Amino acid sequence: MKIITCSSYYGVGSSAFTDLVAEYDSVKDLSNFEFRFLHDLDGVSDLEYHLVENQNRHNSGHALKRFRKLSHFNEGNILSKRYSQFFDGDEYHRLTEDYINSVNDFSFQGWWFYDLYDKGEKTYYLYQIINHLKAKITGSRDQILKKEIIYCPHPSEEEFLEKTRGYVSNLMRALNKECKEYLEIDQIVPSSNMERVLRYFSDEIFVFAVDRDPRDIYFSWKYYWKEAIPPHDGVEKFCKWCRFIREVGNGIPSDNDHVIKVQFEDLIYKYDETVQKVEAATGLDPSLHTRKFAKMNPLRSVNNTRVWEKHTSPDDVRELKYIEQTLPEYLYDFSKVKRDDVVGIPVNDKTTF
Repeated sequence: MKIITCSSYYGVGSSAFTDLVAEYDSVKDLSNFEFRFLHDLDGVSDLEYHLVENQNRHNSGHALKRFRKLSHFNEGNILSKRYSQFFDGDEYHRLTEDYINSVNDFSFQGWWFYDLYDKGEKTYYLYQIINHLKAKITGSRDQILKKEIIYCPHPSEEEFLEKTRGYVSNLMRALNKECKEYLEIDQIVPSSNMERVLRYFSDEIFVFAVDRDPRDIYFSWKYYWKEAIPPHDGVEKFCKWCRFIREVGNGIPSDNDHVIKVQFEDLIYKYDETVQKVEAATGLDPSLHTRKFAKMNPLRSVNNTRVWEKHTSPDDVRELKYIEQTLPEYLYDFSKVKRDDVVGIPVNDKTTF
């Protein structure tokens, strides 16, 4: 099995890429949900730091406990199934518990400061008061958190990577019950410190790093999305943020054949060329691209380009010029492409989305 994933930044149109790949018959598509457990806070990468790179008699075990807590959240519940909707029964839970046990040397009943601290400040002081009063009345100090367990993990780097690769491989196979040649899974590799996370895979994986002209990101956010992630206090902060998220964590590696940069605009204006690039990198069979334009239709997505041209107030013009002057290396050269050359299925809907 081969894995295809998309690593991107906020608002860059990476769903256009995942939609394209989903049109191939050889692909099991799971791109409608982000699987970030390898690089999120308290995820596998954090676990490696605390268990391998900076072992500590308290922190290592608690890091494993926090990974377990994150995994339990990712598993979901009756209100939001999250990961569990993609697995059979308790498969995700079972595979994760097996992994946790495999990297842990031994456990015992007990607790320490962070077990109480994680329950919140009010709970921490309440338990402390109860314990203090109990000690005064009975003369003894019982264990406050009687059901807590302390983990004691001490794997070598080789052992950790071996167990982690097995865990990730088991998860990927459980997600691909149809045994298709490719599994497409979204955002499982981050856009920063990418090489670190790629070590967790034993299966061949292809990472497509998608980017987009920041002018479109800014004006789409300002007038259409209005979501909370980009800075809300001016175009100056937006440009700082835009550069920050692209440069943090060593950026995108340029010397790895399995990491391929893709420009959102190229998916639209240079569709055939980009499709050939994707197929050449991954080995996707062109004859199995049987649902062409069914999900990724350039003639629909083209309405998400050059968005700034619809907004020409004095403030908009000033902000546009500031972005162009501040982030010139990220601008797409629209002078080299023509809207009339865009292929796809004609649509009547011309709105930005």
